[in-house]
Amino acid sequence: MVTLQNLTRANWVECIRLEFHDHQQGFVASNVATIAESKFEPHHVLRTIYSDDSMVGLMAYCPEDDPPDTELYWIFRLMIDKNHQGQGIGTAAMRLAVDEIREIGARRVRTMHKPTNIQAAAMYGKLGFQGIGVLDDGDMLLEMDLT
Repeated sequence: MVTLQNLTRANWVECIRLEFHDHQQGFVASNVATIAESKFEPHHVLRTIYSDDSMVGLMAYCPEDDPPDTELYWIFRLMIDKNHQGQGIGTAAMRLAVDEIREIGARRVRTMHKPTNIQAAAMYGKLGFQGIGVLDDGDMLLEMDLT
């Protein structure tokens, strides 16, 4: 069973020990960078991803803040440890996060991925995200309507 839990003082070290496959380096910022960034961006929500009783990943989301728009949220990090990929955990975690964001009152959620990240593109498409453009850094921009 996949669950989302808060990142805490008790589990952050375990979180930074999670790893990518070598070929995935550069797809997503490290967990260390994500945690550090959140300390300067108080609107960032960090959720650890558990499969049963084991931490297997990290997710981060936030409301749009430039300009502020509480109806638009961004899921800007999704990381699943290399030993737990290909099991549907990322898809389940995304569904849980979308449900949390919907409950907060958002009407849209956006995410992005590197153009070469074929697995992310397939997963987001399966979840119902639609391509809406390309960001300045070349990332593919996707959006899901939550209404």
